[in-house]
Amino acid sequence: MKNHKPLNPSFYPFVILLFLTAMHVQAATFEVVISNNEFTPNDLTVEVGDTVNWTLQNGTHTVTEDNDSFDSGLNNFPFSQTFQSIAEILYYCSVHSSPGQDINTNMNGRINVIAASVTTDISVEDVDAEDGSYESGEDVRVVTQLKNNSTGDSGVFDVNFYVSGDEVITTSDTLIGTKQVSNINAQASLTLDENVNLPEDLTKGDYYIGAILDIDDTNPANDTNLDQTTIYVFTQFIMNAGLNDAWFNPITDGQGFFITVFPDLNFITLAWFTYDTELPPLDATANLGDPGHRWMTAGGVIDMDKSVMNIEFTSGGIFDAASIIERTNPAGSDGTLTINFDNCLSGKIDYDITSIDSKGTIPIQRVAGDNIALCNALLKESP
Repeated sequence: MKNHKPLNPSFYPFVILLFLTAMHVQAATFEVVISNNEFTPNDLTVEVGDTVNWTLQNGTHTVTEDNDSFDSGLNNFPFSQTFQSIAEILYYCSVHSSPGQDINTNMNGRINVIAASVTTDISVEDVDAEDGSYESGEDVRVVTQLKNNSTGDSGVFDVNFYVSGDEVITTSDTLIGTKQVSNINAQASLTLDENVNLPEDLTKGDYYIGAILDIDDTNPANDTNLDQTTIYVFTQFIMNAGLNDAWFNPITDGQGFFITVFPDLNFITLAWFTYDTELPPLDATANLGDPGHRWMTAGGVIDMDKSVMNIEFTSGGIFDAASIIERTNPAGSDGTLTINFDNCLSGKIDYDITSIDSKGTIPIQRVAGDNIALCNALLKESP
């Protein structure tokens, strides 16, 4: 690594000046009229990067800086100067006055150049809450796009997330989460991917998720945005036919469940496709499929979001042939399986297979999302 000499301290003001100038969002132009042997106005405060433009109305005059750093020349108007450094600029008309005279009694003027003001404009470009149905008290994933429209860095500010029953998000709605942003660089964008929590006291219904910036900026109109698509909040999940699908645990891909819900019968059935607890010997063969492949079925009464089901093993059958099938006897003696749905997207299965002394829990999710919309729609219709 190369060694670099430290900056000369006399260079620091120049660096600061460049920084301030770069952050000046829009330079302004100030007009001074020359008439009746006076400058109007003759005392201005401008910012670094601003321009002063002198125009002549009558008479013969000049605009001459006290130290001769600029001079319009005789009646050479309009005449403009842009000021790029913090300073007090004194000027006069060389025809009617001289340097250093009182601006209140002579044809002299003053321009006070101050640091450029920094304006901040951060916008909420987009809010996208993950579609679906959620139980009150559950987390919702929200992806938010922010943009810094300023020429300077944003600094620290908060993004507050709200849930609302209508399409207008305000600070009077229910606050469900806050994310602190340390900084967004000038003209840069930032994506927030956050989980926010729905209050447990939310009543069932459709809700909008929105975000509001807690920041003092020049354009508050773009500090608020919301997801135009509602989420549905329920207080108790109730099984419906929209759950009829293939479900699995991704970490045991190749195994899974076919689940069928019969709401009118208040009954649910399940077919579990899995494997034996140990691999079969290498020389084991089967006429069809894997010799270690196993399947079982279960059925039970629906109790809102769950069902306790008796497991049933069947054996003795022959492929595509009428045969005498042996079933678990008595029913349930092989064990039980409890299925519980969190929402239309996920659930879990707790199994207790007494015949092999095995217990466990399997988180499940859909293999495909085709029936999610149906499940959500039926959930809204549930009592």
